[in-house]
Amino acid sequence: MGGVKSEIAFEQAANAIRAAKDVASALIAFRDNYDAVEHVTYHHAQTITKSDVDAPFVRTTYPASWVARYLLKDYVKIDPVLREGISRSLPFDWSEIQINELSIELFADFQRHGLSVNGYSVPVTDKVKRRALLSINAKNAVPNWSEVVQLNRNDWINLAHAIHRKAIVELYGEHDHFPQLSPREIEILLWVSKGKEAKEIAIILKISEHTVRAYMRSVRFKLDCTNLSQAVAKAAMLHLI
Repeated sequence: MGGVKSEIAFEQAANAIRAAKDVASALIAFRDNYDAVEHVTYHHAQTITKSDVDAPFVRTTYPASWVARYLLKDYVKIDPVLREGISRSLPFDWSEIQINELSIELFADFQRHGLSVNGYSVPVTDKVKRRALLSINAKNAVPNWSEVVQLNRNDWINLAHAIHRKAIVELYGEHDHFPQLSPREIEILLWVSKGKEAKEIAIILKISEHTVRAYMRSVRFKLDCTNLSQAVAKAAMLHLI
């Protein structure tokens, strides 16, 4: 049942993010489609603006009171989530972070503002090496955060990349429509183009049917298609298969 609910949440979030007018709206769409999520933050580092000044591009759903406190205390210099996000290439749970005395005070202040110390972050690196970080903050009342992450992390990676693409358009006016499909996604699309169903593909590739369906969803999302037939046609047009 949880898997079905997760799939619905992903589809609704993906559609809402596509339709969002900007990154700020996309983050709200992400948050509002997951019951366990309280806040979402997107951070694109070392942005070059039109005035040629380095400046971070940050959008968040955190309350203004916490944002003001974060800026006032200059927490960006000691934020362990941001530090880990810059240095890592793989997603990580906040429980994995090594913290020092300064970081302990930051998290204590975080909690005093009514925010949960549970979270999950997804580093993003696109094909031209631009780096960003999407961080997801849990609601205080969620007792099983690790289970929530386990169930949704692959979808969250896809949503993080979608928000990053929206940020790039907002920042630079770039329209990068060439999708980055993994070898496995291309392989599954190829079998779909030959008329194979998920169950048959699972047997051929020796992976679970659930995994095949997850790849199918990911492919549709990356190609911005509502069904697999459209995805196959678009992949063929782009010479991906």
